[in-house]
Amino acid sequence: MPEAMIDSLRHVRAFLAVAHWGSFTRASLELHVSQPALTVQIQQLEASLGTSLFERNKRKVSLTQAGQDLLVPLERLLVDADAIMGTGRDFAELRRGIVTVAAVPSLAATLLPGAIGEFCQSYPGIVVRLRDSVGNLIDLVKSGDVDFGVGGEMQRDRAVAVEDLYVEPICVFAPMTHPLARHHRVTLAQVAEHATILPQRSSSLRAILDRALEQQRIVLRPLHETSHVSTTIGMVNAGLGIAILPLRAMDFFLTSTIRCIEIYNPAIERSVVVATLAGRTLSPAVKRLIEILHRRAKELPHRGPRFRAPRPTRPVVGRGRRR
Repeated sequence: MPEAMIDSLRHVRAFLAVAHWGSFTRASLELHVSQPALTVQIQQLEASLGTSLFERNKRKVSLTQAGQDLLVPLERLLVDADAIMGTGRDFAELRRGIVTVAAVPSLAATLLPGAIGEFCQSYPGIVVRLRDSVGNLIDLVKSGDVDFGVGGEMQRDRAVAVEDLYVEPICVFAPMTHPLARHHRVTLAQVAEHATILPQRSSSLRAILDRALEQQRIVLRPLHETSHVSTTIGMVNAGLGIAILPLRAMDFFLTSTIRCIEIYNPAIERSVVVATLAGRTLSPAVKRLIEILHRRAKELPHRGPRFRAPRPTRPVVGRGRRR
């Protein structure tokens, strides 16, 4: 709180104490200040208001008409100020607040729930709202609709700061009965020979895949396109095709009936990042949730075809899709 505002509130407290006791001596004892210091505070308040607040004589201190008129409004002002300061302390000490985060569906179903559960257990007074968004996370961050976003590659934007969480391979998920299930790794050319289930074109994962297909001059015609990883998993489990998804999707497949197969020559990876509004001071609650995400990312099990643990990164403004 600005020093000038603190001084003003100190003057208001001094006025209310003198008005309550009708005595500078007793008011100074209540406020733990010397009587001369209290007198100076009252004089400064009267000077700023341009009117006398007290009538003083040897026997009693009483309010002037102006002092009587200001008594209730200043009492209300002090109550409101104390409430605001208390709320501010609650936010700073993680006792109250709201955190809103947007994540692409694959991460909203895997990384985020555990991190949010840990956060809410430690800070039960803070509400976390999760939006599983298939739209543009950058727009949600820039508009202030969310405190931060978690997703894959994001378009370059100077208004957004991006920091890495981890890097993971993109794999093929196929039923054990599928011909590709005999392989430990496959090429995109081999994948193109089979019915596939792909993320919709607006997703960051699809952009990575399309770029890899273009570089290899491979045409892949998906049999189905989905928005949510849960839908994709259900379709693969039903034998409706093979899917191309990040490795972490393995956590939600029935591993006894589904095979995770590495894509190689070349491998395809995605970077998982956190996006915040550049230059914005994050609340303590937002900072803490992001810290938990970083720690849990480092603790992700290194299982499956290939998994690269998160590397130390610094926030980067405008990092995004290569063109």
